[in-house]
Amino acid sequence: MDRREFVKSGLLGLALSQAPTLFWRTALAAGAGEKILVVVQLSGGNDQLNTLVPYRQELYYRLRPRLAVPAREVLDLNGRLGLHPALRPLMPLYEAGALVLLPQVGYPNPSRSHFVSMAVWHTADPERKAASGWLGRLLDQGADPLCETNLGASTPLALTGSQALAPSVESLEGFELRLPPPLRTRWEEALLRPRQGEAEAVRQAFLRLKATLAQVGRARGVKNRVDYPNHPFGRALADVARMIAAELPTRVFYVSLGSFDTHADQPKRHEELLGLLAQGLAAFHQEMRLLGREREVLVLGFSEFGRRAQENASYGTDHGKGGLMFALGPVRGGVLGPEPDLEDLDEGDLRFQLDFRAVYGAALRFLGLEPASILGPGPAPLPLV
Repeated sequence: MDRREFVKSGLLGLALSQAPTLFWRTALAAGAGEKILVVVQLSGGNDQLNTLVPYRQELYYRLRPRLAVPAREVLDLNGRLGLHPALRPLMPLYEAGALVLLPQVGYPNPSRSHFVSMAVWHTADPERKAASGWLGRLLDQGADPLCETNLGASTPLALTGSQALAPSVESLEGFELRLPPPLRTRWEEALLRPRQGEAEAVRQAFLRLKATLAQVGRARGVKNRVDYPNHPFGRALADVARMIAAELPTRVFYVSLGSFDTHADQPKRHEELLGLLAQGLAAFHQEMRLLGREREVLVLGFSEFGRRAQENASYGTDHGKGGLMFALGPVRGGVLGPEPDLEDLDEGDLRFQLDFRAVYGAALRFLGLEPASILGPGPAPLPLV
C-alpha cells in the first residue's frame, strides 16, 4: 500500500480524529524517579488580597468594606498575613514547609487585558514578540528529557512550540482509539509492513501513536488512592496522579481552573473556587506522598494578573496588576516576599515586585534544565526549591 492508498483507506483521518497525536520522541521520555512539573493555571485573574489576606492592615478593610475577609476567619500564617478560610486544606502543607506563596508577581509594563496578559505568561515574553510558549520551546528542543501533556480540551499557548505541539487529553477514560474490528485488523496489518518515503514516515507516526495509546491504557488501569473533588479540575488532577503512578513518560502536566474573573458577586464564587483549588491540591499532594513521589513533583500555580485593591460597586473587583503565585512540593515553604503595601499602589493596583520569569526559571532548574536556553535573558531563577 503506497502513501496515497494508505490515506485513501481512511486510516489516517480516522485515527487522528479519534485520538490526539501524541508523537512523543524517545529523547523526551522520562524514567521512574524523574522530576515532574505540574502547572496550574487559575484563569481569569485571581484576587491576591482575598487569597493571601493582609488582615492586620486597617486600610485593607477600608478599601473593601463589603468584600474583606473578616480577621477572625483568616487562617493566620505569620501574624500579618493569612489565607482565605476556604484554603484550610492547605494549612497542613504550609505548616510542613511544602507550600510557598509568592505575592505580587508580574512583569514590567503590565496589562489588565486577559488576552494580552495571558499571552505574556504563556510565552514568558513581556515584550510580546514571541509566538511560541515557554514550555512549547522545550518540545522544540528534542534533546531535552521532557514531554508534556495538557489535561483539558485544547492545548494552551504555553505548550505550543514553533515545531511541536503538546497533546491535550480531556480524560483518561475517553482517550483511546475506537475502530470497528475489520478496520482495526487492517490497521494493525498495515502497521507491520515497512514502507518507503513519506508512507514510512506516516507508518512510524502511527506506531508511536499506538505505543502511546498503550501507555495511556496502562494509566486507565491505575486507581487513585485518595478522593478528589468531583469537578473537572479535581478529575484532571486525579488523572495526572494516575499517569504519574503508571510511570508515563511525561515530565510536564498542565491543568486549569476558572473562572476567577470576579467583577461581581465575588465572595461566594471566590470561596467556591479557592475551595476546589485547596481540596484538589491537598488530595494530589497526599497521593504523591503515598506514591513516594512528593520530593519529585513540583506544582506551580499562577493567574494572569491580580485584582484592584478597592472593591467595585458590583460587589466584586476589577482587573489589577501584581498577583499571587504558589508552589507546592519540595520547596522552601512560607511567604516569599514582602507584605503588600496598600499605601503605595500602582494606579490602584498592587505593584508587581517579583518577575514571574524568575519563578519559571526555578521550575526549569528543578527539571534539570538551563533556564536561559528557554526563557532567554532575564531575571535570575528564584531559589525556590
